[in-house]
Order: sequence, then structure tokens, then C-alpha cells
Amino acid sequence: MPERSGTGRPRRYCRSGCRQQAHIARKFAAAHGLGDDDVIIDRLQLEELQGALYCLQAAIEDVDGDVAGSPSAREVRTALDWLLDNARPVADLWIEPKARPEP
Repeated sequence: MPERSGTGRPRRYCRSGCRQQAHIARKFAAAHGLGDDDVIIDRLQLEELQGALYCLQAAIEDVDGDVAGSPSAREVRTALDWLLDNARPVADLWIEPKARPEP
């Protein structure tokens, strides 16, 4: 946006058309029960994330049990490998909000 000199509030929108589009988007979101911080994502992506998180939670519980007491270095390494095998799928996931409905 071009810099403005003088007094007044800084501009939020570059043109009045952009301001109108933002207003329409806010009204549409409110009509569908969406707040300013709500995001629409694909159900399959959400289910994939939830599945990966469940596996990671189970692996953490397994590792907690495996390293309780006095585990050997080999047992610690095995537990760490198990934890990493279940953490990598979560780290590799990236979910983008849906910008428009799919045809």
C-alpha cells in the first residue's frame, strides 16, 4: 500500500473494493458460525493428523514404560528409535486451510 502522509488512521485496505470483499467474507463466515480465528480444513487431513497424534501418544506411553527403572543403553536406543518412528509422521504433516471449495 502506498504510504500516506498526514494525520488519521493508517489504511487497512488498499482500495475500497478490498474493504468490501473483506466485509463480505466476514459476513459469510459469521453466517456459517465461523469466528475470526476459525479455519476450514479437509476432513481427511484432520483424520490423518489425529491418527498420527494417537500413534505418537501411544509411543510416548510405551517409551515411558520402557525407560522406567534402569534400562540399558541398548533399551534406551530401542525406545528412542520407536519414539522417533512415531514422531516423524507428525513432524511431516502440514495442513493448509481450504481457500475455496473443491469442484
